[in-house]
Amino acid sequence: MANRRVRGVALIVQNPKGEILVLQEYESKPHFGKYCGMFSIPMETSEPNEADCCTIARLIKEELQGFDIPIDGAPEALIGSYRIVPRVWVKLFFIRGKSARLPNLGGLESKEVGNHRWLDPQKTLGLWLRQGAREMISDFISNKKGVLCRYCLAPKQK
Repeated sequence: MANRRVRGVALIVQNPKGEILVLQEYESKPHFGKYCGMFSIPMETSEPNEADCCTIARLIKEELQGFDIPIDGAPEALIGSYRIVPRVWVKLFFIRGKSARLPNLGGLESKEVGNHRWLDPQKTLGLWLRQGAREMISDFISNKKGVLCRYCLAPKQK
């Protein structure tokens, strides 16, 4: 990662019941504020010069395959920008899923994430969350828009 700035996207995916999608991290990447076993909302690192909409579409295709989410990656709203760790900025978008069904991934889970589940947004705050996810979910719950979060709290170690 050296000294370059890294960009990414994150998604709050909400089903018709009002629950949001969370998943579990299977890999540790301390330089991105995540450790194996943590929970998170879906996040993806952008490729150099990749547009946010393209990163969102790739995130849906790679980590949310089988979920009833529009593959065009057209989010309904930009909630804000978050510096989750030094030199790593993530834009948080909101997107509505079409159903509360959890697909049978049958071995399609990625090596990086899995154990997808729908939870009440408030209950997600009780999980061991990767860095930045707590602030993002809290801002979603508070219906904030135009957020610029320059510092996300480091997660407590388990």
